[in-house]
Amino acid sequence: MAGPGPDHSYRLSDDERDEALARLRTALSEGRLDLDEHESRSDTVLHAVTNTELVPLFEDLPPRLRPDAITAPEGSAAPAVPGPRQEAAPAERRAGDRRPDRSGHGVNVGGLVAWGGFLFFVWGLPTLVSGNVTGFLVFLGFFCMLVVGPAVGQHVKHRRRPEQGGQGRRGEIEDG
Repeated sequence: MAGPGPDHSYRLSDDERDEALARLRTALSEGRLDLDEHESRSDTVLHAVTNTELVPLFEDLPPRLRPDAITAPEGSAAPAVPGPRQEAAPAERRAGDRRPDRSGHGVNVGGLVAWGGFLFFVWGLPTLVSGNVTGFLVFLGFFCMLVVGPAVGQHVKHRRRPEQGGQGRRGEIEDG
């Protein structure tokens, strides 16, 4: 891959690391990386100091997945590369926080459990205790729509991921 030469090496910004992580998430969702490879590459991105350290992480991925930090030298106009939707950077980042941004990764299951518990104790339990069958059935309908549906969707989404990751690595094994 024709990456930045030694004369175009510069220190990465947080935004450039976030872009590289977003491109790796896209490669994972397309099945080009399995979960272990994605974790390894993401960890390397989080610890990278210069843009040249990112080059080996994207060599075996299509050019559209390469971040701008390794496709164009500083100060020049980067080519328009179709890529993933850019997520907003966290408003405030603590110094030394190297954890990847997990926003935009689906349903918060812990939040669903809390929301479901709140709905049950505020609405479901009182209607059940009072013997109001119609009220309880309405509660169950809303509960299934607001809590059970998203939880099942998230579960199905995560069960399909390993299958996609396995298919993405087959080409590497056959070529290598």
